Amino acid sequence: MNKLILCIFLLPLPALAEIMTSDTPRNHCISDDQSIGDSAFWASSAVLKFANKEYASAIATVDACFSQWAPEAAQTQKKMNNKRKDCPSVGSVNRRTKKKIEKNYLINDVSMALWAKARSLHELEGLEAATQTYSQCVYMSCGRAWDPNGWYWSPASDCADKIRHLIE
Repeated sequence: MNKLILCIFLLPLPALAEIMTSDTPRNHCISDDQSIGDSAFWASSAVLKFANKEYASAIATVDACFSQWAPEAAQTQKKMNNKRKDCPSVGSVNRRTKKKIEKNYLINDVSMALWAKARSLHELEGLEAATQTYSQCVYMSCGRAWDPNGWYWSPASDCADKIRHLIE
C-alpha cells in the first residue's frame, strides 16, 4: 500500500533513522532536525508507527501533539470552506498547485496524523473511536499528502472511503 510509506519519505534519512532506532522516549511534537518542521515530524512519526503496526504508539503520538496544531489547521480549513475555496488537486500537479499544497502544510500534517490515528484505531477494532477520528480527518478535506511515486493524494478522501465501509 503506497499510502503507508508516503510520510516516511518526507523525512530526511537521519530523522527517519532516529525514529526507527531510538529506544528512548522522545517528544514527537518537536523535531530535532532543522530540515523538517515540527508538525511534519509529528505526522510522519505517527504514519511510520502505523506502517510498523505499532498502532497504540501511533495513536499516542497523534494524541500527544494534536491540540498543538489541530485548532489552527481546523480554522484554516474552516476559512477555506467559508470562502468556498477549491482544495488543491490530487494526482500529478503543476508547480503552482504544488506551492498551494505546500502553503497548507499544517492542514496536510494534521490530516495525515488523523489518517494514521483513524487507521490505527480501526486495526485495533476500536470502531466507534475510529469512526470519530475518520470524521475528523474528513473535515480536513484540503489536506494533501505526497506519494513517492510522484503524486498527491487526499487523506480525507481515503478516510471517507473507510468510514463509508464502517457504517454500511
